Amino acid sequence: MMPLQLPTTFDENEWFIIIGLILSYSLILWLPKRFPLSLTILLLLFGSTVARIYDHLLSSPDLNLYNIMDSRKYELFDVISYFLYAPFSYLYIYFYEKLNVRGFWILLYIVISSIIGTLFEGVNALFHVFNYHGWKLSYSFSVYLGVQALTLLFYHMIKHFHHRQTTNK
Repeated sequence: MMPLQLPTTFDENEWFIIIGLILSYSLILWLPKRFPLSLTILLLLFGSTVARIYDHLLSSPDLNLYNIMDSRKYELFDVISYFLYAPFSYLYIYFYEKLNVRGFWILLYIVISSIIGTLFEGVNALFHVFNYHGWKLSYSFSVYLGVQALTLLFYHMIKHFHHRQTTNK
C-alpha cells in the first residue's frame, strides 16, 4: 500500500484547510451541547462521507469536473479536507434544532443553507481547494439542495432510532 502523497508546495489551500478545521471544530466545542455523543459522531461522519462520495463521483478520472487541492492525484490534504465537511453537517442540524425549524420553513432552511454552502464552496475555490474543469459553482447549489435534504432525513432517522433505543431501556 502506497502512502498518501504530501503536497508539493504547502500554500494557501493547505492553510485554508488547517485554519478552517481549527475554527469549525472550535465552534462545535464552544457551542452548548444539543445532542448525545453518539448522534454527534454520526452527524459528523455523515457529512464527511457524503462529501467524499460526491467528490469521488464528480472528480473521478472518468468525469473529472474538478480537482481537489493541487493535483489530480489523491494526496494527504484531500483526505484532511473531508474533515472540514463534518462540522457543517453538525452545525446545519444544530441550528435546525436550535431554531426549531418546522413546516414550510424547512424548505426555506434548506434553500438558505444551500446558498450558504455554495458561497462557502466559492471561498474554497478562491483558495484553490477546488479547481474546476467543466464544473461551475452554480451547479453546486442543486447538489447542496439534495445533500441538505438527505442530511435532514438522516438526522430524523437516527433521532427516531435513538429515541426508541433510550425509551426501551
